[in-house]
Amino acid sequence: MLARPKTASLLAIERGSLPAVGRRVARERMNRFGCLPARWRAAACGVAGVMAASPAAAQTGAYALDEVLVTATRTEQRLADSLPSATVITRGQIEAAQTPELIELLGRQAGIEFARTGGAGSQASLFLRGTNSSQTLVLIDGVRLNTALTGAAALGGVSVDSIERIEIVRGNLSSLYGSEAVGGVIQIFTRGADRSGLEIGGELGSGDGRAASLYAAARFDGGSIALSAGGRRSSPFSAIDTAQVVPGPFAPGANADIDGNRNASASLRAQAQAGPLELAASVWGSRNDTDFDSTADGPTATHEEKSRQRAMQASAAGQLVDRWRAQLTVARADDDTRNRSSEPWSFNNGEFESSNRTVTLANEVRLAERVTGTLAYEYLQQRGAATAYDPDFGGALTRFERRVNSLRAGIEARQGPHRLQANVRWDDYSDVGAATTGLAAYGYDIDARWRVSAQLATAFRAPSFNDLYYPYFGNPELAPERSRSGELALRYGDESASLRATAFLNRISDLIVYDSAAQQARNIASADIDGIELTAAGHLQAWRLQADASYTRARDSGTGERLLRRAPYKIHLAAARAFGRLDGLFELTYNAGRDDADINSFARTELAAYTLARLALAWRATDWLRLTLRVENLFDADYEQVDGYNTPGRSVFAGLAVRL
Repeated sequence: MLARPKTASLLAIERGSLPAVGRRVARERMNRFGCLPARWRAAACGVAGVMAASPAAAQTGAYALDEVLVTATRTEQRLADSLPSATVITRGQIEAAQTPELIELLGRQAGIEFARTGGAGSQASLFLRGTNSSQTLVLIDGVRLNTALTGAAALGGVSVDSIERIEIVRGNLSSLYGSEAVGGVIQIFTRGADRSGLEIGGELGSGDGRAASLYAAARFDGGSIALSAGGRRSSPFSAIDTAQVVPGPFAPGANADIDGNRNASASLRAQAQAGPLELAASVWGSRNDTDFDSTADGPTATHEEKSRQRAMQASAAGQLVDRWRAQLTVARADDDTRNRSSEPWSFNNGEFESSNRTVTLANEVRLAERVTGTLAYEYLQQRGAATAYDPDFGGALTRFERRVNSLRAGIEARQGPHRLQANVRWDDYSDVGAATTGLAAYGYDIDARWRVSAQLATAFRAPSFNDLYYPYFGNPELAPERSRSGELALRYGDESASLRATAFLNRISDLIVYDSAAQQARNIASADIDGIELTAAGHLQAWRLQADASYTRARDSGTGERLLRRAPYKIHLAAARAFGRLDGLFELTYNAGRDDADINSFARTELAAYTLARLALAWRATDWLRLTLRVENLFDADYEQVDGYNTPGRSVFAGLAVRL
């Protein structure tokens, strides 16, 4: 889904300088599409750490130390060797968790929070290490999903049906990926052919929930091909809690009708060997149709968002000489959204289109036995169009384009107990100029189980098309936002248990805020974030256990105010056990109180702390049949992620999966 562009006056909401109707429309766009006020939008990294645990802890989200990771260096390495904090989620762990939506699966990982405006498929904001959605880079099969319109990737309607694997790397990674990688990088891999076979699944549950999925794969000499597809429908509740809405002259109220979601996704992935060349290609698509609520159009108005996302890539790689490997990749991502209200003159009507087209030539050179160097050139063309950009407000689809040329180099080395990673990158934007970023990380193995590490990095976020061109807000002279961060970590890991303690700080400058005197955006703000995180996983007799706890101090350095919708404390606990053919998983997540903007007055308010529990059971009836049962919000907690918006109560879902 493509998030709707931010209005020109979101910051003015907090200052109370807009007419009531203007504050209402801007606030709803902020809530619906995760566009926080500009002085908070560029909040920097929060605390997080990696959890690398025992292989037997798969159901709890604990990951094997020898799991392969590519996102942290853009080369293959063991998860245990990664210096940046990283997590790998495998297909087996996705199936054990029985979580259908990507945003919910990510929200239970260390250092990640999310806020959603309604039920399944609704627009959602994701906060990785305290940063906003526009400061977390999301890739699918290496293809950039972040759009030029908002700078963010729309994840609220993405399901896990076509996902094989997820890699999460926390912290500044602009030296590897360029803009948006301030809080970190989330890379999604579509399903491949690990074996030949067929899988069919289905599920029924609360809120008129229905789902079906299909996976087919074939392996042959020199290659493989895999197809996956899934569809989901639900109608759980009204997005806005109309009981909290106070009607007024500029906010006549919201419709209390049930808001539904209809979602479908599919992927096709193939690879083959052609002489010395390794060829690979993938195509992924997602369709998400969601009903939503607005207080600006009255209590009888209905609204629907139709979004389409597509990503495709093709690559050829080969060993040029004994120590030199090269890879050429071409890729494209498209994101189109149509928003419709039953009121023809509503501000909620709009069309939005965006595309990313990339070409990458990457070289990997083995300089010594345990020293690898990388050198790459990347070209990115970003296009965006929106009816909201029409300076005459006539509904014309107004288009913008930018081109980016980038060079990056890196080195990864290991000598005895010493480990080193260093990266540098130069990005040249056709509209906002150039930016240079770097990363230096050092680790020392005290022994085979204990390691200490330190990391320094810089990052940036290029202004979005909203920041540059939105009427009565945009400023084409804006410079990229900048970030400087550092962290220290202590890690323990062996075959049965793991522990990681991480302390970090991050300083963000040149934040883009709205200057009311000049009536346009300027680079004049800053933010500070500090934190500590502890993660642990291991065995207790037949139980597999995981726990993580984090403290994040994320504030606007000018005002001292907390950044919206970020909890200062978060605790996640998980326990899994097999009882013969029955596998069980219990998870508990605590989120402390967070600040938000009141749905009626727009004044700063605090959302109450909440605790969510869930239970997932799977019975392996035969080698080919698996029956599942999950209960979300087990204790029926009453909570809010966004002020004035409903969240799911206790929900029960039952399903089956057949593997042939």
